[in-house]
Amino acid sequence: MSPDADATAANPLMPEITVDIDPLTPRLEFGLSVAREASELILRYYQAADLAVAQKADSSPVTEADKQTELLIRDRLATAFPDDAILGEEFPDKPGTSGFRWILDPIDGTKSFIHGVPLFGTLIGVEFDSKCVIGVVRFPALNEVVYAARGSGAWWQIREREPRRVSVSTTTELADATFCTTNPSRWFAMGNGTAFETLVASVKLSRGWGDCYGHMLVATGRADVMIDPALNAWDAAALLPIMEEAGGQFLDWNGQPTIHGGNGISVAPGLKDAVLRILKRSFEIDGENFRTLEEFFDEIGRVLVPGVEWGRNMNAFNDILRGGFGTPESGFVLRWKNSAESRSRLGLPETIRQLEQNLQRCHPSNRAFVEHDLDLAKSGRGSTVFDWVVELIRVHGPGGQEANDRVELDLV
Repeated sequence: MSPDADATAANPLMPEITVDIDPLTPRLEFGLSVAREASELILRYYQAADLAVAQKADSSPVTEADKQTELLIRDRLATAFPDDAILGEEFPDKPGTSGFRWILDPIDGTKSFIHGVPLFGTLIGVEFDSKCVIGVVRFPALNEVVYAARGSGAWWQIREREPRRVSVSTTTELADATFCTTNPSRWFAMGNGTAFETLVASVKLSRGWGDCYGHMLVATGRADVMIDPALNAWDAAALLPIMEEAGGQFLDWNGQPTIHGGNGISVAPGLKDAVLRILKRSFEIDGENFRTLEEFFDEIGRVLVPGVEWGRNMNAFNDILRGGFGTPESGFVLRWKNSAESRSRLGLPETIRQLEQNLQRCHPSNRAFVEHDLDLAKSGRGSTVFDWVVELIRVHGPGGQEANDRVELDLV
């Protein structure tokens, strides 16, 4: 409690003193100003015939413009906010003590920049206590900027026109949506080619308006979905607050609003669930491949946890559904092909066989329950092995007791 608060508590006749200090405003104004200054520097290199391009350790390109732009912003920050931390793409981290951290990508879309394509931008994000609170995305060659501070809305300024407040689209059907991405080949290289093809087939229009430009198309309502299969924190930090202030969402492929997920989605809220379902990892088992519960477990092991030793029983299968043994913790879709065949093969005869085995090895305290189930099965009633398995899977999906595991069952 401050000294003034102590005094007020001691003397209720003393008027309460409040100090309205918004630490975001000066930082947003600085971000807009330094981004404009950085644009002037970048444009001196843009479309230059003698632009030199080097390869970083991760094989991504870098130019002198990338380096000099980040150095410029760091130099200005050292004067304006010396106690703030800095994370940048091109140079080592700078620690801070204020609780604020600037996250910089001097040229997002370096390949566009190198090829003389104007869809690259300077990204300036600000965190406070690890929460993204400011985003500035400036496109030097277009002379446009999109920006936001937490609680103040998202804004778009074209050249010297007055900034206007922007919001994401109200699209709710993928069939009406425009989908953008940066590099389709990256999807296939990372094993996500099927999801990419499904998205392209599901939307009205797909375009390669990539990098930060695609994300800002979503923020300004000109596109509906922008997805990157690979992103670093400096690629994402400016995007999250802008998207949220525009009424949209910036998420990783697990559906979490984070800049540290290694990938990113900017999406209108009416399309979020449909997009995440397509991106969710899918596994397919085939009912033609098994006739018994033991063979079902063999199929599960082959498809979901290949090369992994697991218990091959219902308890261990339950752990697999919870994300154990290396299955995606974000959930997955289990597509059960020829499920009608499985319903028959894992029906009453197989159920009787399993219950008779259980009767031989169950604890005496459970014997009466097993005998009851066995009597039902022999009389042609009660649940079957197929029912047991389906019920267990659905416990971990929508409406189930462990729905947070986000496992979806698709019986086909």
